[in-house]
Amino acid sequence: MWVTKLIKSFIFALEGLKYTIGTQRNMRIHYVAALIVLLLAMYLPMSKVEVLVLFVTIILVLFAELINTAIEALVDLVTEEYHPLAKVAKDVAAGAVLLTAGLAVIVGFSVFYPYLQSLFFSLKTSETASYPANMGLAVIIVFNFFLTMFLKGWLHRVDLAGWEPSMITSLSFCVAALIIAVTGNLYIGLLALLLLGMVMGVRLRDQVNRKPILLGAALGTIVAGIGVQFL
Repeated sequence: MWVTKLIKSFIFALEGLKYTIGTQRNMRIHYVAALIVLLLAMYLPMSKVEVLVLFVTIILVLFAELINTAIEALVDLVTEEYHPLAKVAKDVAAGAVLLTAGLAVIVGFSVFYPYLQSLFFSLKTSETASYPANMGLAVIIVFNFFLTMFLKGWLHRVDLAGWEPSMITSLSFCVAALIIAVTGNLYIGLLALLLLGMVMGVRLRDQVNRKPILLGAALGTIVAGIGVQFL
């Protein structure tokens, strides 16, 4: 079925992300920088456009690093010996990463400078975020995705694959916790818990190792609980 193929494609894509985090030092640096940027985006009273610009910039940098890793792997597959054209391919791919990283620095400085200047001069008031609540929720969910992905890659790198948090469980608990916290409605909260229970039931039934599921649940809940404090 097409649904099964779609799910498998999603799993393979996550494996690719996990591989780059576990093997590429620059990708880990990009992920840490992205997490810091998202934390600032949750705290500072940024506009909707500014948040969207940050999203696009983060994705561009990670995309460039993924392409760079794929090209390096392909070149290494073709030849293990030194070849001038192989060097050109790797250098050009690295140049693409450098350009996107430079763009990210410029965009980040342009977006954050007014807010950081206000903080530096102690002029920041208790102003609430100027972006609507749904943008704040989007930032929290994206942050949870990046944090979970980073932990999966890092734990895989240090040979603790059995402790990698489940991405599906982490996102499910994060979204459910946000629904319960934001709506404040008993019936909606119960429906969210019901869906969450169904997801957990399926995951626990299909998995022999339950540590990733429980860790993903804890991670998603913690991120959502802390994130709503910034809204």
